[in-house]
Amino acid sequence: MEFKKAFEFIVGKVEEELVKQGYEKQRVASDNGNELVALFTSANIAYSVVYYKDKEQMVLRSCTMTEDGPDNEWKTLATWLYDETVGTQRDAESIANDFVEGVSGTIAIKRAKQIKQKKKKDDDGNADPKFLAKRFVAFFPELKEEIKNEEDCYFPFRGATFAKEHIASKVEQFIKRSTKPELVKLAGLFNLQYNNGDVDTRSIITIVLLNSLEDAEYNAIYEHFDDELKLASKTARRYKGKTVKPETAKKKNTSKINTLSNS
Repeated sequence: MEFKKAFEFIVGKVEEELVKQGYEKQRVASDNGNELVALFTSANIAYSVVYYKDKEQMVLRSCTMTEDGPDNEWKTLATWLYDETVGTQRDAESIANDFVEGVSGTIAIKRAKQIKQKKKKDDDGNADPKFLAKRFVAFFPELKEEIKNEEDCYFPFRGATFAKEHIASKVEQFIKRSTKPELVKLAGLFNLQYNNGDVDTRSIITIVLLNSLEDAEYNAIYEHFDDELKLASKTARRYKGKTVKPETAKKKNTSKINTLSNS
């Protein structure tokens, strides 16, 4: 089996598993012609599948995510030899099964928890409401400009207000037209951000975004939530339609010239 086909097969199986967990496949190019690379990222962890042509090796590795992307301190999790002159479909399946286990088994869960705890200790809550908003850009690219406008006009970032005005309706429409794989991917984002989020982020997810959904859309995505978010969203659903205390924010001074002219 030709190494490129084997690589694509293995990456496809890993992707199927990681998408369920809320990971996103990124477009990447290898640093040199000796490698084939696939990259998957979440808020805390990056996984990479690499094939080194000169060594004829398939490698699964991981590293910690930062606000700027993977920290590139890669740790090798599994290495398999793959010689296309003798490699078969069965060989590719064996590698794929091992790699899937590497990103989904007990050790992988423990790894994710350790990195999550370390990041919370090191940088104390980068999964804030602004971080949440930026994660939705992968689904709604137009949010990138809307987030910039919010940052330019208001301080601090009005997380709940922004979610209500710019994200909620997009989520509802997305659910209405989405396929099951798309629903699973969106639910994965909610699961990941709820688990990693601070108190404000969790409230925005349940009270603002999920409570903005009508029953049909809510029920459609609910079945793909993990147990923690299922419980939280059901509790928050009791408050649907009730008035929530509005946020207050200082508006940025948009005209220093006027201040100077009046002095």
